[in-house]
Amino acid sequence: MATIAGYLAVLSHVPVGADRVALWRVADLERHIDRAALLGAENPPEPPYWAHLWSGAAVLAEAMPEGARTVLELGCGLGLPGLVAARRGARVTFVDRAPAALAFVRESAVANGLVAVYLLAADCTTPAVAAQFDLILAAELLYDRRAFGDLARAVGRSLAPGGRALFADAGRIDTRAFYDALGVNGLTWRATGHAVREENLPLTVHLVEITHPQR
Repeated sequence: MATIAGYLAVLSHVPVGADRVALWRVADLERHIDRAALLGAENPPEPPYWAHLWSGAAVLAEAMPEGARTVLELGCGLGLPGLVAARRGARVTFVDRAPAALAFVRESAVANGLVAVYLLAADCTTPAVAAQFDLILAAELLYDRRAFGDLARAVGRSLAPGGRALFADAGRIDTRAFYDALGVNGLTWRATGHAVREENLPLTVHLVEITHPQR
């Protein structure tokens, strides 16, 4: 046990293929979710969604391609996919608007013996990241319809020539407008479905590959 960014934390080892990735997680996450406030308040406090290890993050980590040199994980949360990429030799930049999430990623990087890891506290829909990357990762980031257009533009800005983005979309809301926004920004995409189980219920996570054909 340890305390990270004010949260009691526990170190777990998450299986990813034949590998096991050291990942610091919030201990007893349920106690940080005020269900009464969520249901009853007019403007309830946002739970620490970043602290949940989403099914999409696990699917994206399993599908991590080899060979990427520079990687950007948008809205990284606990950062499992980016940590897998870093363990395979990539230089990874993790972006999240929650500083606590980045504190957890930092400690997980240390636990994995990783040094080529960079952390940026920012809204991933803004031009905060000026560089371009071989690979962009995002796991279950499509939760705010108002941000779809800005997010599509951010992906287009940050893709290096010949690069690609991989998004894990579990369809928790209607995300069709995001894919329309990709087209408006000159990006193409294709999706494959991955069947998983979440809380003993079936769930399909779509792994979406996004490219810029003009580059």
